[in-house]
Amino acid sequence: MSTEHEKQKEIRRILRLLESTANVVETSSGISFESDSSGEGAARCARQFNNALTHLIELDAVPEELFEPLEMNATFGDICFACHQVAAYLKEGICHDFDFADVKKTIGNELKDVGEVIRQSMPSFLKDVIDGSTEKEQNDSEPVTVEVTSEEDEEISVTQRIEKLEEQMETVVEILQELRTRQVEENED
Repeated sequence: MSTEHEKQKEIRRILRLLESTANVVETSSGISFESDSSGEGAARCARQFNNALTHLIELDAVPEELFEPLEMNATFGDICFACHQVAAYLKEGICHDFDFADVKKTIGNELKDVGEVIRQSMPSFLKDVIDGSTEKEQNDSEPVTVEVTSEEDEEISVTQRIEKLEEQMETVVEILQELRTRQVEENED
């Protein structure tokens, strides 16, 4: 991985894979924890777990000696248990359970004065439109709509804008998680 950010992102992907695998095994009514009739499903899950574990070791996310690879004759119960163990280890190491409500509160506190800053830095013609003091608005009862766009915005669709914003928010969340982890580490020292 080229950056720590990308490494953490990959670790979170593997964590979700392990949690998903354990969840499927636990919630699937057609899967027996002891074995499946052909053994192919369990063997496939065991191979997938072993691949994930190998990748996590390569990323230095888990110590090589801590977790053992699964045997190809492992049962679904063994696979589920192994996935939960590695997932629990990863959760403790990369981030605390993410609480979006807490992030919204933090972001809200940081950005509480943004509206006022924006209003103060607006060109006067926009202030007039927003305050309702334009001549046209005083004479007509129709609402006035002002759309501020750049040439770059005109070339992309609303869907693309939303996707771009989602990517940016994901980056913000990841940065906040990393900062929270650093803060916890500093508090432990």
